[in-house]
Amino acid sequence: MKEILKGILSVFLVVLIGILGVYVYKNYSQHQAEEKAILEAQETPEPTPTPTPTPTPFFTEPTNAANVKLAFCGDLVAHSGLNDQALNLDGSYNYVPIFGGAKDFVQSADYAVCTIETTFPDTTEYSGYPMFKSPAALATSLKSFGFDMINTASNHCMDSLQAGLIRTLDVLDQNGLDHVGTYRTQEEQNKNNGILVKDINGVSFAFLSFTYGTNAIPVTGFEYAANIFMKDYLTTVEDIDYDKLKTDMAAARELNTDMIVVMMHWGNEYYTEPVDYQTELADLLFQEGADIIVGGHTHVPEPMELRRVTDDEGNEKTCFLVYSLGNFVSCQDDKYTDLTAVLTIDIQKNLDTGETYLRNVSYAPMYMVDLNDVNVTSDWRYRLWNLQSAIASYQAENNLGVINDTMYNSMCEGLESIHGIFGADFDYCNNGGVDVIKWNEEYEETKRSTD
Repeated sequence: MKEILKGILSVFLVVLIGILGVYVYKNYSQHQAEEKAILEAQETPEPTPTPTPTPTPFFTEPTNAANVKLAFCGDLVAHSGLNDQALNLDGSYNYVPIFGGAKDFVQSADYAVCTIETTFPDTTEYSGYPMFKSPAALATSLKSFGFDMINTASNHCMDSLQAGLIRTLDVLDQNGLDHVGTYRTQEEQNKNNGILVKDINGVSFAFLSFTYGTNAIPVTGFEYAANIFMKDYLTTVEDIDYDKLKTDMAAARELNTDMIVVMMHWGNEYYTEPVDYQTELADLLFQEGADIIVGGHTHVPEPMELRRVTDDEGNEKTCFLVYSLGNFVSCQDDKYTDLTAVLTIDIQKNLDTGETYLRNVSYAPMYMVDLNDVNVTSDWRYRLWNLQSAIASYQAENNLGVINDTMYNSMCEGLESIHGIFGADFDYCNNGGVDVIKWNEEYEETKRSTD
């Protein structure tokens, strides 16, 4: 019996030892696995976070570039009062002092442009409105002042009929002034479809100019003489010649210049906002390749803007439009007719890539002074003044010899009106106008945030 009990106890002990062995082995294996995992974790480095990609800069300053500064003035409306002001005692004419306020901006430009609403016929019987006839000395004064090109396509280009139109161009040539918009012969108009091509500092430009009409003076039989964009220019002035505009813009594109500039004599007089056909034609001209559109004829300022334009291939570019700069100089006294600006556009061409673009757009507000309006007597009556400078002078207790409270208040109101029409951002006193590169960046950022 004892032997049996001893055998059972032995079996029990063997089983117990086996169970304990299995338990110890499992705990040991688990411990070893945990230690191995800890060691592996210590040996494995933390994953490196993926860096946020740096955005591609919208614009990189070129290392090799050509730069051009263009200046545009409005319409020179040659009223008789300006002739009287310019007349010297010896019978000669000098208009330079009248243009005075625009001097710094015109002369600092690489290429300066204005529009004339007058003609230079072979006569000494000069006249103002309604049939403008001016002495050739006006062209001499424009050249002396610093202008390089004269836009001749206006509703007054035929005021001296065909002979006067021809002599006007002859006078401009004699004074070394480029011109566009009217032509002496069919051959002259056929050259580049009447487009003026200029290379300025290594940047090429195509300048085009159009007028809505000629104040009902026909060019029948010599239609080439003026770029008229209304088919019914003798009557209702409503039927736009789209074929002419598209043909001339196609010719401009074929010239493969770096920039296309279009000047338009359009709109309704004394309107400070564009009418429907102006906005329609602006859209058309941009789609047809215009980079810059500068308008006139209205005698008062109309709005300006930068605009992103997409071409037929889906490429975007930034363009500029001013519907009207108003009068450059005149004797008008209707509301806003004494307000204008010198527009300055800076253009850059990347000589490595060939890309050409707008860099900066600004304007200098101008005020046409007529001393009779403020009951002041001096040795002059008419002057174009830099509005910001004149206001600052008076505030610094320098009345420039003629400014009284009435004129000062008028100038302040005028500056407010110009800002309201053109936009204060473009004023050169506002940090130099609009930096188009920054404007583009803001545009793209806004576009990304809304997509």
